[in-house]
Amino acid sequence: MATPAIPPHDPAQRKPMATPAIPHDPAQEPAFAEPWQAQAFACAIAASRRGLFAWTEWVEVFSAEIRARPQRPDESEGAAYYRQWLAALERLVQLKGAASATELNERRERWRRAYLNTPHGHAVELHRASDAPDAEPAHEPGRHPARGPVAVSRAHE
Repeated sequence: MATPAIPPHDPAQRKPMATPAIPHDPAQEPAFAEPWQAQAFACAIAASRRGLFAWTEWVEVFSAEIRARPQRPDESEGAAYYRQWLAALERLVQLKGAASATELNERRERWRRAYLNTPHGHAVELHRASDAPDAEPAHEPGRHPARGPVAVSRAHE
């Protein structure tokens, strides 16, 4: 895949660009199936509005990502779209020098550890990345808390 020719980040050379609003059609499904999708969308919009990249650059990189890594057979259209969106955002952040691949990988690993250290049903928060070693992660497949017998009340007989 050819890398798009995108100049390094130079806010002085950027003009304000029109960026899209958050998509919403009450007659359709929600635009975001998961909170991270809304956050990735918002990050791309904010980065463009703050001059990290022009929206035309975004379109170029996002289009290249869609062509390079299309929807997989086991993936919904929405899941593919936001996977591609996030990959394009990470690519632009690296191309513009706002974060290195190492920094992105370190942050991804911290979120993974936070997820593994978060009790089921609780919000994943980055501070949990260093709470405790994830030797016995809360979200490991097949790991569920032991449950005792359920008490049945005869009050409704």
